Amino acid sequence: MSNEPTTYPAQHAAYLAEVHEREVAATEGTWGVYNQGTLVEVVAGLEENDTGYRCRRVIARLDEEPIDNIPAHVGWSADEDYGQLLKDAHFTAGARTDVPRLLTIVRETHQRAEALAAHLDLVREFRIPVTNTLGGYAELTVERGPGPFDGRWAVTDGAAHSKKVWHLGSWYWLSAIGPKLAYRHTMQEALALGKQIAAFEGRAQDDEVRKLQGNQGATTGGTR
Repeated sequence: MSNEPTTYPAQHAAYLAEVHEREVAATEGTWGVYNQGTLVEVVAGLEENDTGYRCRRVIARLDEEPIDNIPAHVGWSADEDYGQLLKDAHFTAGARTDVPRLLTIVRETHQRAEALAAHLDLVREFRIPVTNTLGGYAELTVERGPGPFDGRWAVTDGAAHSKKVWHLGSWYWLSAIGPKLAYRHTMQEALALGKQIAAFEGRAQDDEVRKLQGNQGATTGGTR
């Protein structure tokens, strides 16, 4: 086991550090389960042989007739009881390798999240495709505000000039409502809103295309 310093999410750091300390303090090596039909033992360094087994240390002995007050188990047979005993033993033995592996996954995931957060601090805008089904391409932008509004975000039409922003269910000229009302969302809020608006705009575009196709069909039919 390793005593190297670890990095965990702040809200869980104290608890996960305690888990890490318990894991480091527990008996090293691979734990195994020895089952002889009437006795189940969790042991460290299990080596089975012709007469039984050898091990470095016995971790736990599980009673073949455990106390079981779970209502759903009232009608269990002895075999079902023993089967549950084996499952609990394998869970216990597996913890020796499962816990450090899970702690590593938490650390790696947290480190990736921190790196991503650092990258996101540099992002000025996201582009969201408008999800239409009848052809053509359009997109919206979710963009960070300028100057004093740097920590706030808006959903815009992506125009380089004469930009429109989404505000209270409609598009408004940015120049008309001003940045304080335009850049009013957190990044997560603006991204979620942008996806909703993109879907709405996509359906509207499809309706327009169908309308044009219908008009063209009526015109063509009328000239024959």
